[in-house]
Amino acid sequence: MTSGQSEKDFFGMALKFCQQIFQGLGNRRIPETECKHLLDMLYHAGYQPPDSTESPKEIDWYFIRNAKELQEAGIKFERREGSSRLLFDVDFSENGTIEIPRLKIDDRTESLFRNLDAYEQCSPLKHLYVTDYITLMDCLISTQEDVQILRHSEIIENGLGDDGKVCSLFNNLCRNVTDSQRHHFCYNEVFNRVNEHCNRKRNVWMATLKHDYFNSPWALLSFLAAVVLLLFTLAQTVFTVMSYFQMD
Repeated sequence: MTSGQSEKDFFGMALKFCQQIFQGLGNRRIPETECKHLLDMLYHAGYQPPDSTESPKEIDWYFIRNAKELQEAGIKFERREGSSRLLFDVDFSENGTIEIPRLKIDDRTESLFRNLDAYEQCSPLKHLYVTDYITLMDCLISTQEDVQILRHSEIIENGLGDDGKVCSLFNNLCRNVTDSQRHHFCYNEVFNRVNEHCNRKRNVWMATLKHDYFNSPWALLSFLAAVVLLLFTLAQTVFTVMSYFQMD
């Protein structure tokens, strides 16, 4: 067997490995000349550059609220289907929905992301797609409840069996990592749209109402009881006034 044939066989085996890691890769061709290392192949398998990135706003350009708070503000989460850019292709639609491709989390996930992140941190790459994706997930996941929301939306497939482990995984991945430069953050447009949605007065009011009054079944029952009592009081007042005028 020639050395060229051996390299092709190795490349084929490595590509199958990438297809197992990044589900949805399918048969998309990755040029052999672009990949000098297995990490390089994984890197190319997991993303394609976005068409463009919007300039970030002056405030909180790399921060959005966690999944629970976004959900309270009326934002929905859906699994992104048919993505041409695979794992890192995240979008925020006009109807207030964040679409994120499914991520299967198992015992290999942490080491995979740490190695890909280290590859980015040590490379001259301008766009740090893995680092930016980790930043996104770290923003969305603050508690086990956030993981549960993403899991019920079929965005996260938890092979670890414990939502707390998933939460700790992403919270720890962001430590001692250099963030992207301001104008190279690949989720600028998504973050801008999400923050604009959350800053609208109607959405802020709804988020406050849900957080303060609808955060538990008992709080909801208390609120409904207060509304019913108010309606009874109003009805009694109207009945009393009408009776008064009828007597006259």
